[in-house]
Amino acid sequence: MRTRKVVVIDDDATTLETIQRILEVYHFVVFTASGGTEGVEVVRRTQPDIILCDVIMQDMGGFEVLAELRKHTATATIPILLLSAKHELTDIRTGMQLGADDYLSKPFSVDDLLSSINARLEKHERITLQANQQLQQLRANIALVLPHEFRTPLNSIIGFGELLTSQYDRLGREEAIEMLATIVSSGHRLSVLVENFIYLSRLEILAANPSAMLELSEEKVINCPEVIMEVAMHRIIQNGNQHQLESDLQPASLNISDSYLRKLILELIDNACKFSIAKSRIRLHGRIKNGFYTLAIQDEGRGMHASQIAQIGAYMQFDRNIHEQQGQGLGLTIAKRVTELHRGSFTIDSAIGKGTTVEVRLPIVF
Repeated sequence: MRTRKVVVIDDDATTLETIQRILEVYHFVVFTASGGTEGVEVVRRTQPDIILCDVIMQDMGGFEVLAELRKHTATATIPILLLSAKHELTDIRTGMQLGADDYLSKPFSVDDLLSSINARLEKHERITLQANQQLQQLRANIALVLPHEFRTPLNSIIGFGELLTSQYDRLGREEAIEMLATIVSSGHRLSVLVENFIYLSRLEILAANPSAMLELSEEKVINCPEVIMEVAMHRIIQNGNQHQLESDLQPASLNISDSYLRKLILELIDNACKFSIAKSRIRLHGRIKNGFYTLAIQDEGRGMHASQIAQIGAYMQFDRNIHEQQGQGLGLTIAKRVTELHRGSFTIDSAIGKGTTVEVRLPIVF
């Protein structure tokens, strides 16, 4: 097992020395700082595995240290354990809202200190391992699918473009118009692919920026059914107006921005249209429950296997070799990520040959 680094920040010299000695006995590499300002610099310099920080300090308090470290990518994900003699619930809540990983009240025993540190480290390592596995899967999916996604529309654009150029004098007007229409359609497909790739990349950058995430939590949509129905109807028309839309949406104000809600609904309706037969129904059902707005989007499409649902990820389009679709399969991934970034949940219930229901839960504004 590798040696793990800890930064301890406390302006009480006795507490600082005591914690340092305890942790060194248990083979941690310990760096100390006697104040918040110094602590921030020590953390940036040493990049520790975990930070122990007192809440009440004269020059820069623990909450300020926490907020500062969460602003920067290099220190944003380091687990932070706050130490304080304050027991009030409001103080604990403040720390957690700012991104603290745990809160240990003074005085504490050696066992309490070690168990808290080890629990945070183990959790962080599990999250890191999971993130690395997902990144490897994403890279594999990109390597397998993205070249095909680019190649298909590009081949149409280049192939028909070359044909128009070399055979222009021999082609009839209708034949030439048909080729041009294919070029335009392929260009649009390629444009959507690039835009969604950029969109998903921006979501991941946003997720790593605590201050941006804080701003995100302050956004709201006052009357969500109006936005949902506007986007849903527009998308159904864009998909050839081949589906019947049914809705039963309870009025509510949601803790999400207008633009993110529109993107979420667009991708879910688009997915329902693509993977269900013409003239089938798409149902929207929305209700308030336990502080969340639950929106269900149900289609009568071909459905998905449980293994496919479990593997929703970037650049994964289900049963591509059987059901060739126009689109890069990023829709559900984007919708899921938007929901998660807004402190919501995203579930899928599907049965082969019967259809799929996507359920999104988003926090409401009281």
